[in-house]
Amino acid sequence: MEILSGSRAHDLKPAAVAGFVVALVAVVLLLPAAAAAQPDLVGSWHVLVHYKDENAQHPERERWDDRVWVFEKAGSRLRWTEYPIVVFDEQTGRFDSSMGRSARVLQFWTPNEVQLADIQDGLAVNERGMKSKSLRKSDDGWASFARASAASASVIGYTEYWSIENQPAGPVFKREDVLGSERSEDLDGVTLYTTEAIESGGTVLRGKFVRDGTRHGTFQMMRAAGTEGLKTDGKTPNEKANDRGRKALEALGYGGE
Repeated sequence: MEILSGSRAHDLKPAAVAGFVVALVAVVLLLPAAAAAQPDLVGSWHVLVHYKDENAQHPERERWDDRVWVFEKAGSRLRWTEYPIVVFDEQTGRFDSSMGRSARVLQFWTPNEVQLADIQDGLAVNERGMKSKSLRKSDDGWASFARASAASASVIGYTEYWSIENQPAGPVFKREDVLGSERSEDLDGVTLYTTEAIESGGTVLRGKFVRDGTRHGTFQMMRAAGTEGLKTDGKTPNEKANDRGRKALEALGYGGE
């Protein structure tokens, strides 16, 4: 290996050295931008939330919720659809029916291997409670239309404002519910899903969950099968359980014709 010394070391021109330093700094500055590339949201996602509720009778209890989000391009806009009722073929660890009605178990539920495969194959959803918003492109992401004002002072108006804000760590999903009239102050409810990590090539997002300042926890978004594979099921888990119970009675000779 030849080491430059003496007069040969002085042959390195200051302009060349300065150019090298500038190029190196530029490369370093570009690295965070590449790491923070925004994921492609178009498609279907299973959204799982783990949280604790400060206003609940037992605030220390672990709670969970899940839903399916579907994002579709509609011309220059982005349509965001939410299905709050998700139906897995394998329900282990999700609901407890010991008290005569199906309720979410009071502990953090995480999909097992069979349920993960169900997400990847395409989940069944119930259209009851489904909501959808058309979002316009904004400076830093997407946002639904401007809030509507109440028609008169005596009318209480309700509207929902949905937005997606691109931040360095990933997108922030915001859902704001506004209830009020011209005679009273608005009552706002805000739900935030703040992405802190993007994993598995942009197919998994993780971060903080906050709802109305009283529910705090974490969320995970996992890409599911494409929208063409999304099945619609008209029955809730309770209705499916009733069907199973009726079939069991029929098998014992009760009910039926």
